Amino acid sequence: MKKTPIRAVLATNLRQAMAAHPTLDTQMRLAQKSGIAQRTVGRMLNGEVDPQLGHVERVAEALGVTVTDLLTDYTSGVAELRYDRQKFAKLSLADQAKIESFIEFTFVSQDKNSVSDAPFKYSEAMKPTPAQEEMVKRVAQRDLSNKTLSIDEDQTKPHGGRRGRR
Repeated sequence: MKKTPIRAVLATNLRQAMAAHPTLDTQMRLAQKSGIAQRTVGRMLNGEVDPQLGHVERVAEALGVTVTDLLTDYTSGVAELRYDRQKFAKLSLADQAKIESFIEFTFVSQDKNSVSDAPFKYSEAMKPTPAQEEMVKRVAQRDLSNKTLSIDEDQTKPHGGRRGRR
């Protein structure tokens, strides 16, 4: 497998990031925002230079992406999970854990023969709402019948008696 030069990877990813950004779509604007010379930005876009890591960091910060996003070869054929890392970081820890658990679940589901060393959490107990707790109490007090298992019905109205009072 032939490896793409890092300068070409940077040029491709930098062009894509600039195109996706609403205001930094030109060399001049990106140079002003990042504080580096326009010529340096142009040389990075043309793949003419192996830029200093500090320049890559400043450009990434200006564009609102990570250095990893700019230097990762997404066309190499190696499977890579792409997602907005900044949005992920803004999620609650519980939501981040749910996403990580789902990814682990997907991996384990695909490869049922492998044994994972990491603890695998595929379900989570959720606290019932007060309305659900009340409904369960009402259902538990009823006599055992086919209707006992149906907790979605409204038990507030008495059954029997005359129908359709007016």
